[in-house]
Amino acid sequence: MSNIVNYNSNGDKVIEKPFKARARLLPQLGDMLIKSEDVAFLELIKNSYDADADEVKVLVEKITDPKEGIIIIEDDGVGMNLDLVLNVWLELASDYKTKLIAKSQPTPKGRLPIGEKGIGRLGVHKLGNKIELITKKSNEKEVHVNIDWREFEKGGYLEDVPIKVIEKDTPVHFFNGTKGTYIAITDFQEKTKWTRGKFRNILRTITSFTSPFEETNENFKPTIDILDNPEWKKDIISWEDVKDYSIIQFEIEISGKEIIKFHYEYEPHAIFEKAKKRIVKYGKFEDENGNLISFEDELVSANKTILEDTKKSESINISGLGTIKFKGYIFNLEAFVIKDTVSDKKGLKSYLSENSGIKVYRGTEPNEDNEASFVRVYNYGEPGNDWLGLNLKRVNFSSSISNNLIVGGVFLDRESTKALKEKTDRQGFIEDENYKNFRDAINHSVSVIDIFRKSDVKALRDLYGPKGGEEPVISSINKLRSLVNEKVKNDKPLNIALNKYINDIESSYSTIQNQLIKSASAGLSLGIVLHEIEKIIGELLHIIKNEGSDNITNLIKRLNKLVKGYAEIFKKSSRGYIDVKNVIEDALFSVEFRLKAHEVEVIKEYEKSTSNVNLSKGLIEGIIINLIDNSIYWLEIAKKEHKSISQKKIFINIEETEKNIHIIIADNGTGFLLSREEVIQPFVTGKKTGMGLGLHIANEIMLSHKGKLNIPDFGDYQIPEEFKKGAVISLIFPKKIT
Repeated sequence: MSNIVNYNSNGDKVIEKPFKARARLLPQLGDMLIKSEDVAFLELIKNSYDADADEVKVLVEKITDPKEGIIIIEDDGVGMNLDLVLNVWLELASDYKTKLIAKSQPTPKGRLPIGEKGIGRLGVHKLGNKIELITKKSNEKEVHVNIDWREFEKGGYLEDVPIKVIEKDTPVHFFNGTKGTYIAITDFQEKTKWTRGKFRNILRTITSFTSPFEETNENFKPTIDILDNPEWKKDIISWEDVKDYSIIQFEIEISGKEIIKFHYEYEPHAIFEKAKKRIVKYGKFEDENGNLISFEDELVSANKTILEDTKKSESINISGLGTIKFKGYIFNLEAFVIKDTVSDKKGLKSYLSENSGIKVYRGTEPNEDNEASFVRVYNYGEPGNDWLGLNLKRVNFSSSISNNLIVGGVFLDRESTKALKEKTDRQGFIEDENYKNFRDAINHSVSVIDIFRKSDVKALRDLYGPKGGEEPVISSINKLRSLVNEKVKNDKPLNIALNKYINDIESSYSTIQNQLIKSASAGLSLGIVLHEIEKIIGELLHIIKNEGSDNITNLIKRLNKLVKGYAEIFKKSSRGYIDVKNVIEDALFSVEFRLKAHEVEVIKEYEKSTSNVNLSKGLIEGIIINLIDNSIYWLEIAKKEHKSISQKKIFINIEETEKNIHIIIADNGTGFLLSREEVIQPFVTGKKTGMGLGLHIANEIMLSHKGKLNIPDFGDYQIPEEFKKGAVISLIFPKKIT
């Protein structure tokens, strides 16, 4: 198109000139838009999927020789005729597939196209400089195209490098009515160094293109073979070999704001005879006759709502993404588990290091022929792509699940998830609000699974794991003391000196241990108290801005008292006889704003009590704060999720027996959803977030006071009937320390 020259009303020359593209732009675009060789392969296989192929065969030979090597990709799809080659395949950024997607127009096999940008064919430049394309539709002529990308790099413009397209009267490749597309790539780029590792990475990419979870995906199966180095494929463990080593299988469905279906099955290896199998179901499931049966589970119900921020308790909504299905397998790689259950330990770990993680698949739900097909959304679940932050959680909370322990798949219906847009470079979705909600929903589901997994793993470890016996450091100190007394018994001065040092070591260690327990307890309640401080400061700012200074004094006094009270938890304080009522009052003072914000009524039955106990005030106050915080969480669940109560209440009382003082704290919430034994174990929690340390630390602190943290039966204390279904905990202190 030549330049168009005009003049405006002022006599100025106005030139109209279109963009002109240099020929070298095409190979440059290929390099920029297709990041790696495996993505290039993936794009070509996506084209075969869109063409309704059942099989895609990839053959490579002499791949380490740039001049002699060849890559062949052939499918049995619908193929192309001359018109499609000229007006779609040779048209960059063609909207042909985009229009099909916009119309929701599936292929004859019910597939919606997954290649949307019309640039995938540029990826072949990543693999080689020369490409031969042979394609044929049923009952039409065979079409041949040859491209040498080096011609585009010589200079000139795109129109100066025409592509020769030949329509054959007599087919030379697709005979006897066959159809499909054949691509041969040669003259590899010198900068691409093919190695065994790179090939195996391509193999993993191709084999993971379809879901390992959906049997109905067998109608689209890409394969790859290397003709001159078949040993490069050796010892790559198949998924069928690996899944038998998993201990947990799960399947979840998410819709709107919550989990609507949950199936968790824990089955320890047969060698662990004492370990119990567990199956948890929530939602509607079909029986063997096709009838829907509803299952309930209180723990799942308590955690089914997808929360954006557990502290703010704000739910998110993914209703714009249809029903998301999430299923997978979880492994236990602890030494005592795989020692006698896995024959090829290295192979299992190697497979999981390359194939574990949570992948995302997009496709179609079963059609009238019960066929479904889901394909990978690259590159979620790839090594190094921790898109859910599981490994970071593992660092912060050592018992949480990490990427290398899970093989999971998220299945998205192609039609329902148009709001999730893929990036131009095909490396995942654009990270907008829709993506954030999608990611949060999957993270939430993993957290709910982890509630059950942690409990089951802990039970197995207790039965068959390494036995801790006595506390390890104290045990070592006692062994050292025994050895000294045995070996140095004839030298009394030396024996006395060594025992003195050993006693000093034990004393110092006990001091460190107690301080760490104190710090942990303080840390658990820090967030609660900071929340209270923030509330008061917020009110102060509001009053100063809007109401003048009349009410400031009381609030500042309250803030001062709160901060000083919390500071006591950090101070090294000796134990002394303290009125238990004052400890409870100070703890309630620390969470007063939080109780008001959550509209929790506190019944103070203890107010007439005058019971003194020898205790460390800061530590016991920290326990009470955490118990109240737990009650607030589960009361919220009881009212909003279970809808089992209309008013949230906490009951606190002090009872005195002949030998003990009991602090009783009860609520009318959900009650304990885990067993009594489980709730005091470290890193076990019924919440989807949190470390699971609160009750464990509380129990340790009570033991250090020669007391006990008790989870009693309802009838053990005088408690109003309305608290019968809730949680009850008592802190039992001895009247006299012996």
